[in-house]
Amino acid sequence: MRPTLFLPFFLSLAFGAANTLNITVINAQNNSSTLECWALEPGFQTSSQAGTTGTQALNLGPAGGAGTNATYTVLPAGFDGGRHNAPAKQWVIFISGLAHITLPNSTTEAWIAGGKYGAILALDTVDVSGLGHITRYPSAEETVAIQVPLGEGGVLPDHEVLYEGGCVGEEVSG
Repeated sequence: MRPTLFLPFFLSLAFGAANTLNITVINAQNNSSTLECWALEPGFQTSSQAGTTGTQALNLGPAGGAGTNATYTVLPAGFDGGRHNAPAKQWVIFISGLAHITLPNSTTEAWIAGGKYGAILALDTVDVSGLGHITRYPSAEETVAIQVPLGEGGVLPDHEVLYEGGCVGEEVSG
């Protein structure tokens, strides 16, 4: 792993608040998983909810649904998740550690550092992607992730596709 890959990401954390959140999405086209960088819309709004009034908040869309649960997962250092499909259309929020996502038969990859910008959307379920994706956790520490299935019908948040491939550097913070 080359440290220079992460320099733009860490530099992006030093600058002011963004107007939206850009996320890496594991999507699917033509029965194959893809990686895309999305900008969520309409972007951050001023919250009016008790306890967060006046702060910046971004709606991620409906979550959960009948018979679904959010899951808190602890992955050991160096864990290899292998090739798999997303079990459901879901948010995966990496709280700590590092995830390396690759695609079968492709050189496309995404590095997701846990923390403030550790959210991705995994949409490559078995009904839309034949081979899925590969996830490895190469850091020397545990990786902690929260998996949150999308609401009934898997309604996606409003977004703009910025480009093919995972978000990088200052693209992450919008």
